[in-house]
Amino acid sequence: MRFQEWVEGRWAIKLGLWIGQYTSRRFGYAFARRIADGIASFRPEVYWRVRDNLRHVLGLELDPAALHAAVHQVFVHAGETYYDFFHAIGRPQQTLARAVHIPPSLLGMLHAERDAGRGVLLFGVHMSNFDLGILALGAQGLSAQLLSLGGRHDGFALLNDLREMDGLEVTVLSPQALRQAVRRLRAGGLVMTGADRPVLGDGDDLVPFFGRPARLPLGPARLALLTDATVLLGACYRDPGADYVLDVTGPIEMARTGDRTADTLASARRLAEVMEIYIRARPVQWMMFHRLWPD
Repeated sequence: MRFQEWVEGRWAIKLGLWIGQYTSRRFGYAFARRIADGIASFRPEVYWRVRDNLRHVLGLELDPAALHAAVHQVFVHAGETYYDFFHAIGRPQQTLARAVHIPPSLLGMLHAERDAGRGVLLFGVHMSNFDLGILALGAQGLSAQLLSLGGRHDGFALLNDLREMDGLEVTVLSPQALRQAVRRLRAGGLVMTGADRPVLGDGDDLVPFFGRPARLPLGPARLALLTDATVLLGACYRDPGADYVLDVTGPIEMARTGDRTADTLASARRLAEVMEIYIRARPVQWMMFHRLWPD
């Protein structure tokens, strides 16, 4: 069994949940560092995926020792954020709402768009505590649909169950789920999904990302172009002074020239440009465990 299959399995998610629920943050963080040390030493396939992604962000000519240190820090940070997410599961909504700093201006915008009957598409970058940011938004009383990628392992189903809460509906990406998302957006609802994870079978079109063609998903741009929804893109990152922070950019205008293929690629590039800003600012908090660049 490959390492990534091991950590994505149901029992590994259950172990993480137990550690998050019944141990201290100090213990959880120390355990996360030991796992990261093991990954850095044994270098399973997921190590090389993260290394390749970071190489494109930090520079192809980066010193190998510095690149290795950055990769190690990605896995340290990932383990710590997983602990914080698992620790938050089952907490009162007031506690979840305080777990991530969400600017009042963002909440005001979301409520105003809802009251005006305009749908909102909120795309996220897989940075830091992506999942905790979702829970914190849901705890603000916002009804939303989360489009989530499925996986080959049953751990994905358990993770999606953990993401669900009152008002937050998690749907695995499928034609039916996409139709549901379009209906929700056209009715003035809120839909959230990631914008940086590659999707198998998404086509051969590549999107420029950090100066080189990458396998960024085109689905987010296609979904935005199907509706007149307000498009936002954000990241939930960890700030030393404020712990977790949700920062959002937008509205982002999609390209609408009438050429569907060209508009999709141009819109995907606009989303990529915003993601570059977030990732460049905190590269070791970018938790992308799938290879994005074909070279």
